[in-house]
Amino acid sequence: MRRYRHRNRGHFSWTPALVIQAERAKQELGDKAKERLMQHSTVPLYLDWSFWAVFVAGVAVVLSQLPPIHQLLRPAKLAMELYSRVQVTQKIGNPNVGVHVILINTGGRSIRIKGFTLKLWRDGRDLAFLPAQYYLQTPNDKSTVVLTSFSLKPTEEWAHFVTFLNYFSLTDEKKYKAAELALKNDINAKRKLPENKDRIVEADSHNVRPFNEMFEEKFIWDPGEYEFEISVELPGNKTGVTQKHRFTLFESHSSELSAAREDFKIGDGVYYYSGNHTGVWVQIIEA
Repeated sequence: MRRYRHRNRGHFSWTPALVIQAERAKQELGDKAKERLMQHSTVPLYLDWSFWAVFVAGVAVVLSQLPPIHQLLRPAKLAMELYSRVQVTQKIGNPNVGVHVILINTGGRSIRIKGFTLKLWRDGRDLAFLPAQYYLQTPNDKSTVVLTSFSLKPTEEWAHFVTFLNYFSLTDEKKYKAAELALKNDINAKRKLPENKDRIVEADSHNVRPFNEMFEEKFIWDPGEYEFEISVELPGNKTGVTQKHRFTLFESHSSELSAAREDFKIGDGVYYYSGNHTGVWVQIIEA
């Protein structure tokens, strides 16, 4: 016999039959929820639109951090500019050239720079081949640092004052060091004499002669028309970019550069540098 609910003092009580029906309904709802969950979990990933929404958003973030496609497709390429004046100088006659070089990577890829070289002609004749050895890290620096290889990213710029020169050969270096020591010892010994107190003293002529001979052998800055070519060296013996320019040295320029030898006898330009002989600055014109 079924039992029915009845009202008792303001509340309902449930019969066993209704309780059973409620339990069955609850179970049916749970079964349907599980079925829907199973159907959802069996949908392939490539058909799940929520997955694709997240994927596309992630790709958009990655692409936003990359350069434009047209830039990525461009090969590495260099552009070079030179300051309008160069410094022409010497050390015991050995030629030095200082150039402010501006190098820009205008391509779409990073590029490695091994160094620079400068080839020099005077009046159409080969004169010297000078590799870049030093550079100023900042315009206000008082001393240079050794130039080593470096890399440039796309659109990156490298602008520094570069010194081109050839080091002395081992034979010349040995000769120079021996003569430098003899000259320095001669001057220091004379400075200790009471009569030379607070005076500039000069070394004996035989101690100055080796430097005058070296100067005569290596000095190239005679008056004339000069042409030079700067090349950027890349790995694999490749050349990145070259530029040719020309300049003129007048008699006054050559005389000023030669005057440095007059102070060898007091050690200036040999084992110390007074700053009185910094070379000459000349205007350059693109050839």
